Amino acid sequence: MKVEGFLKKMVEIKQDEIKRHRSTIPLKTVRHDAEQTTTPTSFLSAMAQGSKDHVGIIAEIKKASPSRGDIRLDLDVAAYVKKYTAAGARAISVLTESSYFKGSLADLETACKTTDLPVLRKDFIINDYQIFEAKKAGAAAVLLITTLLSPKQQTDYTSLIRDLGMEPLVEINSEWEFEQAYTSGAKVIGINNRNLQTLETDPTIAKRVAKIFPEDIIPVEASGISSRKDIEKGLDENIFNFLVGESIVRAEDTKAFIQTLCQKAPSKK
Repeated sequence: MKVEGFLKKMVEIKQDEIKRHRSTIPLKTVRHDAEQTTTPTSFLSAMAQGSKDHVGIIAEIKKASPSRGDIRLDLDVAAYVKKYTAAGARAISVLTESSYFKGSLADLETACKTTDLPVLRKDFIINDYQIFEAKKAGAAAVLLITTLLSPKQQTDYTSLIRDLGMEPLVEINSEWEFEQAYTSGAKVIGINNRNLQTLETDPTIAKRVAKIFPEDIIPVEASGISSRKDIEKGLDENIFNFLVGESIVRAEDTKAFIQTLCQKAPSKK
């Protein structure tokens, strides 16, 4: 599939960014540092715990987005990660893309140092250098976007991520992308309701695509989730894990909102 629209722009940005990073820290160095970093909590095990009675929420650190603009630029990463952890989130997602999402690797490092939960690096991964960066920062998982990668790249990156003791969250946006994700060896597949080329969101995509998943694949729904009602629609299609960003960051009571998504009685602050 030809990469177009917003994703094409992101590939160009990432190519320049990787060149800058490699000029500062050579690949050999970042690989060595990654290999010396202790293997974090298992993301795969965390996702495997999801069920109708024990919904898994991947709570995201999200300061801005290309579709919604600035969300919370002054977000205190450590403070929010502590809230997410206390609220019962199953994992933490950190956007490290800086141009449109205002994130950074420093945010990822802070999150990993602040919680025992598995932490996902969410970015536009097009080079193995970025995978080593994620492990060096302490991540337990790395997002791989199927639209961005050839079948060989996706398989190679999946193997590298696992060799480093992490787990890929492989993202798709349609039924036809599932085959590439599955063939690459993916065990946890995120179904994004948002088309990253056009930035249009269709909340029915995840529910439709999840129907073709075999029992050995763990689905994660992402984008357009803002209430317990949205969670219940996913549960009806045997989706038990959900990645939620903007609505959590915007919530007046972060902890209570996450507990509502999980359908747990809000605990005292």
